[in-house]
Amino acid sequence: MLVFSIEDEEVKIFMQKLLKEDSFDKLEVRNISLETIVKYEILGNINKDYLQQDENRYFVKWKELKPYIVSLIKGNIKPKFFKIVFSLDDETVNNLCDNANALFLNIIYQNNVITGTTGTSQKAFSLDKKEDKIWEDIILKFFKKNGINIKVES
Repeated sequence: MLVFSIEDEEVKIFMQKLLKEDSFDKLEVRNISLETIVKYEILGNINKDYLQQDENRYFVKWKELKPYIVSLIKGNIKPKFFKIVFSLDDETVNNLCDNANALFLNIIYQNNVITGTTGTSQKAFSLDKKEDKIWEDIILKFFKKNGINIKVES
């Protein structure tokens, strides 16, 4: 599991990438907890009855949900708290790792600091951490590619 933080001016860069650019758009959203004037709890499960096309996925993409989240946090006052649980889509997970059921990226914003962790759900129990290492390396490359400096906790 990779544990990291983003502080000071880097928070602004991260928020720009998250809310205004397309850096995170392909990730699926498992759930969001957001506190502004009220607390919002959003499940990322797709409501298949709402969609016109036949979708072969279970979770909404960040690109689809982002405009709604941006509208909830617009204004002069920063959110008090938010937590977003992202994951890769099933097809990508299956192509990357043999034993991974899901690969997660957890992002928490509180007190103008962002903390994050990665996580791996395995199909079958194993003490091998190969899938964890693959996912951690992907996330580190993702942040570097997008110009987001993180402080990795040891």
